[in-house]
Amino acid sequence: MKLTTPFTILNRKFNELDLIRDAMKRRILATERLHEDYRKMYRNHQLAY
Repeated sequence: MKLTTPFTILNRKFNELDLIRDAMKRRILATERLHEDYRKMYRNHQLAY
């Protein structure tokens, strides 16, 4: 049986926050990558004319 102390609860909260923060960073990176792809496509499209 695990002891539930305030420290274990705090530790769990910090781990959750780290996971959330990491997920947010990944999402931001994914959107930036998408914007980059759109910029490249637009640039190439303009050169095609």
